[in-house]
Amino acid sequence: MQIVIHEFARSPYALIVILSVVAGFALSFLRMRKHGVSKQVILYTGILTFVCTMATSLMFGFKITDKGIGLGFSGLGAAAGMITGVFISALIIKDKPDIIMSSFVSAAPLMYALAKTGCLLAGCCHGKEYTGPFAIVHIGGTHDGSFFPAQIIDMLAFLAIHILAVILTGRMKNKVHAIYIILAVTIPVRFLLEYLRYEHDGSLISSGQITVLITGAITLVVVTIWKKVLKLNYSGIK
Repeated sequence: MQIVIHEFARSPYALIVILSVVAGFALSFLRMRKHGVSKQVILYTGILTFVCTMATSLMFGFKITDKGIGLGFSGLGAAAGMITGVFISALIIKDKPDIIMSSFVSAAPLMYALAKTGCLLAGCCHGKEYTGPFAIVHIGGTHDGSFFPAQIIDMLAFLAIHILAVILTGRMKNKVHAIYIILAVTIPVRFLLEYLRYEHDGSLISSGQITVLITGAITLVVVTIWKKVLKLNYSGIK
């Protein structure tokens, strides 16, 4: 069994990515309202975080190649931008910052999983050449060929992380500890999934995996600073 995808007259990639972000933000908003965050705070936090998420994602996806300037969306950049946006918002508006941060962090894996549908249809971030069961066969376009279903595995892995994140942030009273556990699971999984990609050069650690580790480290540092700064003004942060 193989999955055949024909080239689209117009790539649905950008639309799917934006809709994925919107879906994740909507889920975050619902969880915040459930825990008593005011509508005004949700609005302001949502606007700031959305801008940071999209801007950082595009910045990480910016490339200069021999064919010219390339612009795309980066899941790693989006995650870093989201954390940064929530961090800045929490410094300005101190209304249940742990609930706000945990709501966005738990929704982030879902956004990534849904966005991978765009990668699957567009052919980007595909796996290594492969002709076995469940191979993704792209016909036409720049990604013509038969590949390992790396995007589908990405989607399933991050859907599982999302479910875990929802359970942890829902049941654990200390939301910061839940966030650390989610990051501790997400970073290694994202690192290991790089081995399935066509761009991986076969080395022990590729440039893409180094980027994952650096972005993960930065995210952990930002969360730690966020925790320490807000602890001075908000007794709910432990």
